[in-house]
Amino acid sequence: MNPPDPAPSLELADWADRIEAGCRGTRFDPTMVRVLATCDSTQDVARAIGAGAVVVAGRQARGRGRRGGRWIEDLGTGVAISLATKASAADRLLLGSTVGVLDALRAALPDGKQARIGIKFPNDLVERERGAKIGGILVEGADDVAVIGIGVNVHRRSWPEGLSAIGLEELGATPGYRRIDLIEVLPARISTALDADLPTLVERFVDAHLPTGRRVEIECGDEIHRGTLESIDPTGSLRVRGDDGVPSTWPAASSRILSWHPEGYEST
Repeated sequence: MNPPDPAPSLELADWADRIEAGCRGTRFDPTMVRVLATCDSTQDVARAIGAGAVVVAGRQARGRGRRGGRWIEDLGTGVAISLATKASAADRLLLGSTVGVLDALRAALPDGKQARIGIKFPNDLVERERGAKIGGILVEGADDVAVIGIGVNVHRRSWPEGLSAIGLEELGATPGYRRIDLIEVLPARISTALDADLPTLVERFVDAHLPTGRRVEIECGDEIHRGTLESIDPTGSLRVRGDDGVPSTWPAASSRILSWHPEGYEST
């Protein structure tokens, strides 16, 4: 692993002060904020520092996604941040983090456009019209520390062929919106969501879940099932009416939505 580069760029000059201010009164420690110009993975740095840490990179070369996927922020156009907290149930941490990030993303858009952003189970933030991915969340636990990794597209507007993605700027974020404008509010939004009771988190997740009522492709273990997602409980199960009309229930703990069809468009 390459050592992180602590040298600040001009854009990063005010990041540490603003993030430290955003951590006050939350479960994250202002004295444990680290802003790196580049690093392989903010997850690894945050874990090494310990619970309370917040690590942000201007560019991240080897970010991780769920199930061995990769999240690379090497263009300086998106957000790569990891927040370390005391370990608890991984599914609840993911649920709370997803709701907290959703709050922060919606707040970046003007009134009337906030509903364009929603959730795709289990850990993606997506836009409503095409299902394009805005960001994702990864929770990794080790010993008594859990690290919440967040990647969000902000300024980028072009993508590799076959990838359905979109950034906050293209979605209509306030003119002049900067990456730090999102980063500085994430500690408080996530801390507040993690402190909420579980029924509230479930209700908010379900209300914001865009694939519900749409045709989906679900993976559970070695099985793939296609049909209409009738309902979801992120702590329990997904109920799907198959293309053959037969309903089935899939455990949330071992399932994920591979694709869904908003208004006839297939998203992955």
